[in-house]
Amino acid sequence: MDRVGVVDEAGRLRLLGSAVAGAAFGVVLAVLVASSWATTTRGLVVGVGVPAAVLGGAVGVWTQLRSWRAAGGYEHAVAVQRWVAEGRVPLGVPAEEWVPALQAQAAREAAGWGKVVLCVLWTAMTLSMADQHGPVLTTLLAALWIGMGTWSVAWVIPRARAARALLQRAGAALPGPVEPGAVEPGTGPGSVGPGSVGPGPVDR
Repeated sequence: MDRVGVVDEAGRLRLLGSAVAGAAFGVVLAVLVASSWATTTRGLVVGVGVPAAVLGGAVGVWTQLRSWRAAGGYEHAVAVQRWVAEGRVPLGVPAEEWVPALQAQAAREAAGWGKVVLCVLWTAMTLSMADQHGPVLTTLLAALWIGMGTWSVAWVIPRARAARALLQRAGAALPGPVEPGAVEPGTGPGSVGPGSVGPGPVDR
């Protein structure tokens, strides 16, 4: 795949998960809109939900592929996740590569907390309108919002915090502030820069 690279079994499973999540969101959104004009029934869920599920699944896969492309390809995205999980950046990785990658991971914490807030608000709103939507749509909506919030709390936020902690630890070895592009090419954590070597033995 263009700019994505080779996707292994774990990547294909993740694409499947993205397709399922996208399909679920498509079904809920389509049924929610359709319920404004008709009573929510199983026939409505099937008739409107199936096409919406196909479209939503395709959008979910496309979104995941786009995320991998933005991260430099599937293999690079997996490598960054491995750094975060192991709590270290391998030796030899230049700072201009790992600094922006970890900053991008750390920046996801704000989005994760935003989804948690939306989860609470939308779940409360859904339950308050249960009489209007009916049990089928209410269950679908509540499951979607709770699933989104649970994923953020269990995965997105902890990973973002781990990335920020790793960025701070690894960045402490750099001579200046940890900002993208602020590190000279080829300078990594623990690298010996010009002028950092002390005087050698005195010649006799």
